[in-house]
Amino acid sequence: MNRKIFIVLFIILSLFIFPPLLAPSVHDSDNQESAIRADLVERGHPYQSFIAYIEENGSDPEYGERFDVTWHDFESATGMTPTIFYVKKNDKGYEVVSAGTGP
Repeated sequence: MNRKIFIVLFIILSLFIFPPLLAPSVHDSDNQESAIRADLVERGHPYQSFIAYIEENGSDPEYGERFDVTWHDFESATGMTPTIFYVKKNDKGYEVVSAGTGP
């Protein structure tokens, strides 16, 4: 019985500890979604980067591919934060060109 409790607690703690530690190696800007998730981590939201809902929404010739991203910002009074990210490919991979809330 004690062993089962220990294993369950270890799994639960692993779900909270490992994602931010593994984020730099998992989100390496090889694709647009990884670039968006890496940008969220750089902004100080490591856990939210893993639960963000990313949906492609067209493109712009100047800014690049447009993505609608919904994620839970614990620092925001409203909580859910819909954000528009523009991601463009460069020589190093993909990078976030612009990010902000939509109209």
